[in-house]
Amino acid sequence: MAKITKAKSKYKQLCEAYDNGIKECNGYCEECRDFVQELKNNILDYLGCHETKLFMYPPSTGFVYNNQTMQGDALDTEFGENGQAAIGFALNVNGNDLEEKFVTFIIVFKKIDDKFSFSVDDEKDFWNTHEGMEKFCDYLFEVAKDNLNNRLQNFLKSPETANKPIGFKPGKN
Repeated sequence: MAKITKAKSKYKQLCEAYDNGIKECNGYCEECRDFVQELKNNILDYLGCHETKLFMYPPSTGFVYNNQTMQGDALDTEFGENGQAAIGFALNVNGNDLEEKFVTFIIVFKKIDDKFSFSVDDEKDFWNTHEGMEKFCDYLFEVAKDNLNNRLQNFLKSPETANKPIGFKPGKN
């Protein structure tokens, strides 16, 4: 009987370890979603645009827009096996006309110690400090503006095998 009691005790320890691991993972996911919301708010504040102009989407599915699509949120964050996470953003830059025009980019991020390190399409690294968010928004704005102003040249430089519309890609001028 003593062996069975001891086995149950070890089994209970494994169950508790599993439960603790799940709690830690869920906590990390929640912190990541909070970071995504912070990032979204910084982008909106920097650009001075309405929240309905910025969509979030899971990077693995790509951004598909139609009138039936609901605004994405931080729950669209995708998690990798190495602790990294990713979220896609689509910014509607249609101005005053009715045609939808989107700038899309993917943010890859990971918590390191008590801060998040993140990059735009793996081009440049930033940290979620006040200064880091400001530098990120400046970078994103300049790259997007340059790319949008040079759309034809970017399109003509695309590989011949690419079947892409004229658009936006961070860091590729």
